[in-house]
Amino acid sequence: MKLFKQVKISKTGLAFLLPAVLFIIAFSVVPLIWSFILAFQSWDGFGTPEYVGLSNFKYTFGDKVAMKSLYNSVYYALASTAGSVILGLFFASLLIKVNGREGSVIRMILYSPALLPIAVVGLMFTFFYNPTVGLVNQLLTVVGLESWTKVWLQDSKTAMNAIVVAAIWKNIGANMILCYAAMQSIPNSLYEASIVDGAGFWKQMFKITYPLIKPMILLTTINTLGRQYKSYGLIYTMTNGGPGTLTTTVPITMIKTAFGWGYMGKAAAMGLILTVVVAISILITKYVLRGEDYEY
Repeated sequence: MKLFKQVKISKTGLAFLLPAVLFIIAFSVVPLIWSFILAFQSWDGFGTPEYVGLSNFKYTFGDKVAMKSLYNSVYYALASTAGSVILGLFFASLLIKVNGREGSVIRMILYSPALLPIAVVGLMFTFFYNPTVGLVNQLLTVVGLESWTKVWLQDSKTAMNAIVVAAIWKNIGANMILCYAAMQSIPNSLYEASIVDGAGFWKQMFKITYPLIKPMILLTTINTLGRQYKSYGLIYTMTNGGPGTLTTTVPITMIKTAFGWGYMGKAAAMGLILTVVVAISILITKYVLRGEDYEY
């Protein structure tokens, strides 16, 4: 009878898991397999796919726009991830000492950008960077730095970095909350013992806090890195990959190649190459942020 109940509970659990498993298979596993197969095919979306071997990959590696897009994707993902994780960790370090209602209000304000739709963030920063009425140029003019004003989203030296700043602003809050939650689990006794030994605030952070929350820092970095590599909406809203191919990333090039020009196989090859780059980036991140597990 006891065994029957255990089997019944197991079947009930499987019944609840089944919709989620089917959803993952239908919208993650099947598209991934189909993209892999399509990367070796020539298909316009309507006729019969034709096997072409490695031609799509040869085209991608030989195409300047595709390679520029891959470079932009790597730069955008690494720069925005590093900036948002470091600043999120910095703000979490400061707020861990702020308790009460003030701390809650400050955390809510810093987290609020994460709640905004990506299109809203893109449009807002597009207005900020407007060369005539934008907030950035207006502030520079007010403080006497008019020579520093630029056409931020059309200048080859500032366009991509301007988008990176918007991405960092969008992601700081979420990273801060995750790091802050991990810091709260550290016992106060460790800090009290370090004070006796003469450790200051930042020495406590680098010698106690950061090593103990390194697994959370790793998780935060990997999650942010994955999101930034597949980012489409922010760049599309701000520049649509322009001017020219200056801020074009792989997702934007894939969309144009597949649905604008009808080269589904070439777009799939670009996606497969980006997947490999993402996997390598994650492995390098795990190696760089590797550390020991501590029990406390």
